[in-house]
Order: sequence, then structure tokens, then C-alpha cells
Amino acid sequence: MLWTQKEEEKFFKKILELVPPNKVFYITDEGKYVAYWPKNYKGRKTTLQSRNTFIGNYTEKWIKELLEPLAEQLGIYVETSVICEGIGINERSPVDVALVSKLGKYQSPENILLL
Repeated sequence: MLWTQKEEEKFFKKILELVPPNKVFYITDEGKYVAYWPKNYKGRKTTLQSRNTFIGNYTEKWIKELLEPLAEQLGIYVETSVICEGIGINERSPVDVALVSKLGKYQSPENILLL
């Protein structure tokens, strides 16, 4: 199953166990919490950088779990935070998720099947 509204709800419930609502939701001029700015919203808007890390961590785990059954069928692996110096992917900016032929965070180019 791909990303659905139900998955989105699970994400917000999970993140709210860790941080207060003002770190996750935007607050309208009327004091209403919203996950996304409504299309017709005319008030002051801000950008929440604080939830980017949570979104990244959650979606990396989510996509890994989504791809693992397929990878198992193909006899390959799903790895997160992959580094491959051979193609310029280093510690400062690892690949979020990769399909690889060998286990491990550190990969050589010939072991990477999909980034």
C-alpha cells in the first residue's frame, strides 16, 4: 500500500508523542493548527523546519518497510543512510534509501542497484 491519508494520520500521531504541536503543525492567525496551509489561506505563513527531520526519519523507515518484501523476493537488500564514496555519496549527505546487493551502510558502486 502506498502513502495514504491514513498513513499521514499515523505519522502525525507518532510525531506528537515526541514533540509539542507547535513543532509539527502550522498555526493560523486565528490560532488553528493545520498540517498544511490551506490553498485559500491569506494570513501570515511560516515554514516549519523543525518537522523536516521527523518527516525524513519517518518516511525513510516507511519506504524501507514497503520495499523489504520485494527486495527479499529478489534476493537483495534495502539499506538506509547509504554511503558510496565511489560515486560521491559521503557521510555529510548519505542516500536515504537504496536497493543493494550486499548488506551494509558503506557500499561500492557495483553493489548499488537503485537509489
